Amino acid sequence: MDRSAPLVSVVVSARGNGSAVRSLLQSLTMQTLTDFDVIIVDNDARRDRTISSLVAAGNWPFAVRALREARAGVSRGRNRGMRAARGHYIAITDPDITPRPTWLQALVSAAIEEKAAIVGGRVITSYPDGMAIAMDGPTSRPLAECHGPVDWPPGRTGYGWPYWIVTANLLIDRQVLPGLGLLRADLGRRGRLPLDCEDLEFADRAVQAGLRVVIEPGAVVDHPVGYARTRLGWFLAQGIGHGVCVARMHTSVAVPAPALRADRADMLDALAALVGAWGFWDRALLAVGLRDLARIAAYHLERRRLACMGHTLLPPA
Repeated sequence: MDRSAPLVSVVVSARGNGSAVRSLLQSLTMQTLTDFDVIIVDNDARRDRTISSLVAAGNWPFAVRALREARAGVSRGRNRGMRAARGHYIAITDPDITPRPTWLQALVSAAIEEKAAIVGGRVITSYPDGMAIAMDGPTSRPLAECHGPVDWPPGRTGYGWPYWIVTANLLIDRQVLPGLGLLRADLGRRGRLPLDCEDLEFADRAVQAGLRVVIEPGAVVDHPVGYARTRLGWFLAQGIGHGVCVARMHTSVAVPAPALRADRADMLDALAALVGAWGFWDRALLAVGLRDLARIAAYHLERRRLACMGHTLLPPA
């Protein structure tokens, strides 16, 4: 290990939310683990002067660097930061995230004690602006999962269904990257396109390469979700993007069967949700049914497109 390098490099990609970077940096000043630096990647179409001014101020108790990645895509932005990282570990988060004070310490402790290549922490979702569609009932669970995992293990555990990890709270041992590779640029949010699955594909790729991946629920960050992301239109767009991305995952990993939910029975379940919503006028159930139909259709269409283009698609795990 390079003793002159920080233990952890925190990598953040910002596009359209650079104004939230100040709050993130302020929360990082409260970390109990202090041996880290921060890399902010400006992924906006035009340079975000907010980011450059924060770095130029230089009044943070840790080193902060600003980098530029003009090509749209949160995965591209994160990859730019990961390539520039000097820390033994790379912690990935987002500008609108608020890490708890023991966040980095919990992630690093789990990585060391478990000899893990990747550690995922817990994300607590909140809705400070309210919700267009209420997500506080059993029928709305699939909608809540669009904003992050709902279930968390009571203690540290190995990665695997029904638990998953997200790139808003992720620690990576930098030494595994030459063999494992970076995040796939065709997955993950790209501008206004609500693509995802870059975190699932990365973790599945690591596990299928024989690396240790664990979940540490004691490494906690808070994630506020805006009102616009609780509207029916957003859920439909997210469902389409998710279906496309799960199909793309088949080109590099064997997707766990529970993550697919795209066969005939799942389509019938989606139709049943629509019937139930019509009878009882349950807006959440209506959104679940419509989103699932959109997701399943997008998944099968993207798989066919990939096959027609000559891609080899791996079977489910």
